[in-house]
Amino acid sequence: MDRDASQPGYRPLVPPEPPDLLALHRHGLEMMTAANRLALGWMQQAAQQHAALTRRTFAQMTETARRVAAADAPPEQAQAVLAMLADARALSLQTAEEIAALMTRMQDEATALLDRSMRPPEA
Repeated sequence: MDRDASQPGYRPLVPPEPPDLLALHRHGLEMMTAANRLALGWMQQAAQQHAALTRRTFAQMTETARRVAAADAPPEQAQAVLAMLADARALSLQTAEEIAALMTRMQDEATALLDRSMRPPEA
């Protein structure tokens, strides 16, 4: 349902006056800048999390290789391999939880940014 300019409370989508139009453009640029900063922060967090995961994985693999190499009898090697699998499972679950938390945080921040972008610029 289209509203007529003669109706009370009517507000055009594009402001008719240049200062209002400038404020609208400024608001749009501010929201784009905020979105870019948010995306950059997400990428940095994801890269840091990936680097930490890689370091943990290599440290765990090194320790497991030492245990397997130091095992004297086949049962000890089997125990070392089982321990490695259990550790890998625990690490994968922990990583999945960390990624889920990061995604939730990103989604919350994106929702807040969209909410701010839908508000009219403050005069």
